[in-house]
Amino acid sequence: MNISETPIGLRLRDAGNNPELSNLEVQRGRQERTGTFRDFIQEAIGSVDAAKKDADQKVDDFVMGKTENVHEVMLAMEKANLSFQLMLEIRNRAIETYQEISRMQM
Repeated sequence: MNISETPIGLRLRDAGNNPELSNLEVQRGRQERTGTFRDFIQEAIGSVDAAKKDADQKVDDFVMGKTENVHEVMLAMEKANLSFQLMLEIRNRAIETYQEISRMQM
Protein backbone atom coordinates (compact mmCIF):
# COMPACT_ATOMS: atom_id res chain seq x y z
CA MET A 1 0.00 0.00 0.00
CA ASN A 2 1.27 3.42 -0.91
CA ILE A 3 1.37 6.05 1.87
CA SER A 4 -0.58 8.47 -0.31
CA GLU A 5 -3.49 6.00 -0.27
CA THR A 6 -3.75 5.98 3.53
CA PRO A 7 -5.99 8.49 5.35
CA ILE A 8 -3.00 10.46 6.67
CA GLY A 9 -1.45 10.49 3.21
CA LEU A 10 -4.66 11.81 1.68
CA ARG A 11 -4.88 14.51 4.35
CA LEU A 12 -1.28 15.55 3.71
CA ARG A 13 -1.84 15.62 -0.05
CA ASP A 14 -5.02 17.69 0.33
CA ALA A 15 -3.33 20.01 2.84
CA GLY A 16 -0.54 20.73 0.37
CA ASN A 17 -3.06 21.75 -2.30
CA ASN A 18 -5.19 23.92 -0.03
CA PRO A 19 -3.45 26.60 2.11
CA GLU A 20 -6.51 27.04 4.34
CA LEU A 21 -6.65 23.32 5.05
CA SER A 22 -2.94 23.18 5.82
CA ASN A 23 -3.31 26.03 8.35
CA LEU A 24 -6.26 24.22 9.89
CA GLU A 25 -4.22 21.01 10.18
CA VAL A 26 -1.34 22.92 11.82
CA GLN A 27 -3.70 24.54 14.32
CA ARG A 28 -5.36 21.21 15.09
CA GLY A 29 -1.94 19.62 15.61
CA ARG A 30 -1.01 22.36 18.08
CA GLN A 31 -4.27 21.90 19.96
CA GLU A 32 -3.78 18.15 20.21
CA ARG A 33 -0.35 18.60 21.79
CA THR A 34 -1.44 20.95 24.57
CA GLY A 35 -1.91 18.13 27.11
CA THR A 36 0.56 17.68 29.92
CA PHE A 37 3.13 14.93 30.22
CA ARG A 38 1.04 13.46 33.03
CA ASP A 39 -1.99 13.25 30.73
CA PHE A 40 0.11 11.53 28.08
CA ILE A 41 1.40 8.94 30.56
CA GLN A 42 -2.07 8.30 31.98
CA GLU A 43 -3.47 7.82 28.48
CA ALA A 44 -0.65 5.44 27.56
CA ILE A 45 -1.14 3.35 30.70
CA GLY A 46 -4.89 3.37 30.11
CA SER A 47 -4.44 2.02 26.60
CA VAL A 48 -2.15 -0.76 27.86
CA ASP A 49 -4.70 -1.64 30.52
CA ALA A 50 -7.52 -1.63 27.96
CA ALA A 51 -5.54 -3.98 25.69
CA LYS A 52 -5.01 -6.37 28.62
CA LYS A 53 -8.67 -6.28 29.60
CA ASP A 54 -9.69 -6.89 25.98
CA ALA A 55 -7.34 -9.88 25.77
CA ASP A 56 -8.64 -11.25 29.07
CA GLN A 57 -12.23 -10.89 27.87
CA LYS A 58 -11.46 -12.68 24.61
CA VAL A 59 -9.73 -15.52 26.48
CA ASP A 60 -12.72 -15.84 28.80
CA ASP A 61 -15.10 -15.88 25.82
CA PHE A 62 -12.99 -18.56 24.14
CA VAL A 63 -12.88 -20.73 27.26
CA MET A 64 -16.65 -20.40 27.76
CA GLY A 65 -17.28 -21.34 24.14
CA LYS A 66 -18.74 -17.98 23.12
CA THR A 67 -16.21 -17.69 20.31
CA GLU A 68 -14.25 -20.21 18.29
CA ASN A 69 -11.84 -17.79 16.65
CA VAL A 70 -8.53 -18.69 18.29
CA HIS A 71 -6.66 -16.33 15.96
CA GLU A 72 -8.49 -13.31 17.31
CA VAL A 73 -7.76 -14.42 20.87
CA MET A 74 -4.06 -14.90 20.14
CA LEU A 75 -3.81 -11.53 18.39
CA ALA A 76 -5.43 -9.77 21.34
CA MET A 77 -3.07 -11.51 23.76
CA GLU A 78 -0.01 -10.62 21.69
CA LYS A 79 -1.17 -7.02 21.32
CA ALA A 80 -1.53 -6.74 25.09
CA ASN A 81 1.89 -8.34 25.61
CA LEU A 82 3.62 -6.01 23.15
CA SER A 83 1.90 -2.96 24.63
CA PHE A 84 3.08 -3.94 28.10
CA GLN A 85 6.65 -4.61 26.92
CA LEU A 86 6.75 -1.23 25.18
CA MET A 87 5.48 0.51 28.32
CA LEU A 88 8.17 -1.20 30.40
CA GLU A 89 10.89 -0.25 27.93
CA ILE A 90 9.76 3.39 27.95
CA ARG A 91 9.72 3.35 31.75
CA ASN A 92 13.23 1.89 31.86
CA ARG A 93 14.52 4.52 29.43
CA ALA A 94 12.89 7.30 31.45
CA ILE A 95 14.49 6.03 34.66
CA GLU A 96 17.90 5.74 32.99
CA THR A 97 17.57 9.28 31.67
CA TYR A 98 16.58 10.62 35.09
CA GLN A 99 19.54 8.85 36.71
CA GLU A 100 21.93 10.20 34.11
CA ILE A 101 20.64 13.75 34.58
CA SER A 102 20.91 13.44 38.36
CA ARG A 103 24.58 12.41 38.01
CA MET A 104 25.44 15.52 35.99
CA GLN A 105 27.61 18.00 37.80
CA MET A 106 26.61 21.59 37.84
